[in-house]
Amino acid sequence: MSDTRLSTLRLAAAAAMLACVAACGHTAAVGPHRALRVSLSEYRINPQNVHAPAGLLNIIVHNYGRRTHNLVLTLDGQAEISTKPLWPGTSEQVVVVLSPGTYEMASTILDDEALGQSGTLVVR
Repeated sequence: MSDTRLSTLRLAAAAAMLACVAACGHTAAVGPHRALRVSLSEYRINPQNVHAPAGLLNIIVHNYGRRTHNLVLTLDGQAEISTKPLWPGTSEQVVVVLSPGTYEMASTILDDEALGQSGTLVVR
C-alpha cells in the first residue's frame, strides 16, 4: 500500500473516531415550552444528557423498543418520579416540578439500567 493511501486511510479513521466522540458529548436543552421528549428503546434513552431550568417540566416518554420499559428520575438515590411500565409503542406524559440538582434517568425494568439504559438530567 502506498504511503499516500495509508495516510489517507489513517486520516479518515481519525475523522470517524472524532465524529463518534463528538456525537457522544451532545447535551439537549429544554426550551421555553418546558417540554422534554424522551424516547426509550432497548438499552438506550434519548436524549442521554439534558439540561433544564428548575420548576415545571412536562416530560413526554415514548417506548420505541420491542420490550417494556419505564422512566424513573432519581435524585441522591431517591426516586422523584416514575412512569408506569410502557409497552412497545406506548407513551406517557408526566408533569413534575423539579428542584436544582443532577437527576439520573433510567429504565428500571429487569436489566435495562445495568445494560446502559440511563442518562442524566441537570436542573439549574
